[in-house]
Amino acid sequence: MKRFLWRLFFLLISAIILAVLAGGIWVRGRVRASLPTIEGTVTVPGLSARVEVLRDVHGVPHIRAQSLGDALIAQGYITAQDRLWQMDLSRRNAEGELSEVFGDRTLSLDIESRTLGFPDLIKSALTDLSPEEHRLLDFYVRGVNAFMESHRNRLPLEFLVLRYQPRPWRDADSIAVTLNLATALSQTWEVDLLREHIAAKLGPASLGKDEYADLFPDHSPLDVPVAEVPAPAHVRKGKKSPDLSIGDFQNELTFGLSSLRAMTFPGGIGSNNWVVSGSHTKSGKPLLANDPHLAFSIPSVWYMNHLQAPGLNVSGISLPGLPFVIIGHNEHIAWGMTNTGPDVQDLYMESFNFRNPKKYLHNGQWVDADVRNEDIKVRGERDYHFTVKITRHGPIISHDGDRDLALQWTLLTPHAVRIPFERIDLAGNWQEFTAALRDLTVPMLNCVYADDQSNIGFYAAGLVPLRKHGEGAVPVPGSTDDYDWDGFIPFEDLPHSFNPPGGIIATANGRIVPDNYPYFISARWEAPFRTARIFQLLREGNSFTAPDMLRIQSDIMSIEDEWLRKQLIAAAEKHPPSDPDSRFALEAVKSWDGEARADSAATLVLEVTRHSLLARILKPKLGDALSGYIWPMSTTFLQNVLEQKLTRWLPPGDADFSVTLMKSLDDGVRGISSLVHSHDHAAWRWGDTLPLIIRHPLSSGSPFARRWLDVGPYPQKGTGTTVKQTTLRVGPSMRMVVDFSDLDDSLQNIVLGESGQPFSPYYRDQFQAWYDGESFPMLFSNSAVEKGAVHNLVLEPGR
Repeated sequence: MKRFLWRLFFLLISAIILAVLAGGIWVRGRVRASLPTIEGTVTVPGLSARVEVLRDVHGVPHIRAQSLGDALIAQGYITAQDRLWQMDLSRRNAEGELSEVFGDRTLSLDIESRTLGFPDLIKSALTDLSPEEHRLLDFYVRGVNAFMESHRNRLPLEFLVLRYQPRPWRDADSIAVTLNLATALSQTWEVDLLREHIAAKLGPASLGKDEYADLFPDHSPLDVPVAEVPAPAHVRKGKKSPDLSIGDFQNELTFGLSSLRAMTFPGGIGSNNWVVSGSHTKSGKPLLANDPHLAFSIPSVWYMNHLQAPGLNVSGISLPGLPFVIIGHNEHIAWGMTNTGPDVQDLYMESFNFRNPKKYLHNGQWVDADVRNEDIKVRGERDYHFTVKITRHGPIISHDGDRDLALQWTLLTPHAVRIPFERIDLAGNWQEFTAALRDLTVPMLNCVYADDQSNIGFYAAGLVPLRKHGEGAVPVPGSTDDYDWDGFIPFEDLPHSFNPPGGIIATANGRIVPDNYPYFISARWEAPFRTARIFQLLREGNSFTAPDMLRIQSDIMSIEDEWLRKQLIAAAEKHPPSDPDSRFALEAVKSWDGEARADSAATLVLEVTRHSLLARILKPKLGDALSGYIWPMSTTFLQNVLEQKLTRWLPPGDADFSVTLMKSLDDGVRGISSLVHSHDHAAWRWGDTLPLIIRHPLSSGSPFARRWLDVGPYPQKGTGTTVKQTTLRVGPSMRMVVDFSDLDDSLQNIVLGESGQPFSPYYRDQFQAWYDGESFPMLFSNSAVEKGAVHNLVLEPGR
């Protein structure tokens, strides 16, 4: 009997092992089948002639076509090879269809997209396209669908794991991709609620007085405005007198703590770009640099490609799902982009008729609201049904008691969604480039420019509303026309500059306009420290090369922390610390060289102390509203308080601000042990407290999946305000340097790699270089591309 049981046990174990091996062989075969063909010949329906696709050592495709249409078909096909699942998620995100795949986990995201009316907005945008734009977009769509149809049984593994098939790509889906970027870079309505909430906490009597103004600075001595001031024709800023953020607000202020939505403001989101004329370079030709800062993701946000066809030769990054190149260069010009950050969203308090809730008040009359019924498919659950009401200002996005908030947003303005990248990619000079920027509407972007004629320039392109009254700082009454928009800043008057005398233009999301600029753009500029540091470095040299630009992109000198360092040293002379940890911290700060390295104890001390200092100063006045105060220029607020000795902010019990500083040092240091999980001073390493972890959407819950799909953890250097911006979730999404002395000497890389498929050699092959602040040649000339090619794929026309 025992022998029989042992034999049975052996057979069972053998069967399990064989099943595991068979499963492993099947998975390996399925994985290999899903990887794209990058060598040989494939047939692609819709092509009019053969297309050659050369891939370099990092899998970057260089597409050579005999017509523009074929180049776009190939771009759609090749992008789908590497990023199809990302493309499918992107369109679903904008169109409110994520829950069809992920269930109720993503329902809130779908509700947001549907509430904003994105599906209808996409349909409207399609009708605004010219016949030529429709034709070009259709070429790209054909390429994506050609790949899908030829790979239905060997799509990327994510489709297999989630057990669904993607529907064919549509031109509407490419429009949807643009909405995601616009949404990520132009959300400002939460800030209106923040300011309203803070105003309520301070009390009506304080409105328009010092405390409220102190908290929201929009200027700094470190600002470096780069825009020229337009001639004062047809200029009108919003009238100030009725602005509810300053004057007669107490009668309207009804927003309480209970109704404040949970808000997340990822601190320090931004980007860098700059351009220098030949007077500052070794070659005498312009250099242009750009590193957009966006949330980390797997796969990377951007896809690098090079498109060649008669009349077109452009290289750079695109958004998977959208044709052409968004940031890059052609044979004659180069351009880079950062977010301007204008205030383009306003909240209106609408008055609905309680007897007939479909009617709302407008200039003393009850008028009908539009009503839209939405149905969201939810995997494994019943469909979710809800109704959206839309007033003349926009959709109702929040309901609290008898208060309904309607959102007006430039993106929702008729005819606002445009795709200008064909005209940008084909532009050959400043005039053609700026003409193309007229169709760059949302988000508003700081575009830097250089060309082969040694010109440099800058244009902040996008829609910025003109308000009849105020600046849209807080929710305003919607029942009259008093706070309505009245057009947009004329394109000619948008901030711009061409060949400035100093030969340097740089933007980093900070203030770009001087005080005498005649229009309101924003009161919420990013902190000035990155911009100031970039200008500081660029003004120090006159023989820059492309590698020098890359080093500036990786600079980790912290002007913000250096300021606090000086304040602490001065305060310690009056009130030396008594706590041993604080004494150690102060010594580390004194010997610090200003660089936020990963192993820096001083950076850790200064970062935690600054947060403690802000909390200590604000808590007596803001109380439980303190967590809601997240302002990009909060350090400027601290600088103003300490340097101007604004004693209205002196915490109770503190004799002076030196005491406040030293108590803040004690408070900050006290929390370090929990951050580093050790009481040992040797563990005080800044980089370990903000580890870089980039997660794949499907990796949660499985250690095996996390091992193969995720990247990290890695300690990081830099802070939220260094040129190399560093946070837990946001950082440089791409680095590019364009060198007009030889375009083949230009540099570019993304965070991870070209492929979204985990078992591809190009899944994360660029990560180490990105992490180390290095980059790769941006091959452009035929000879350089051919020399650097390691794969050659020919796309042949087919039925």
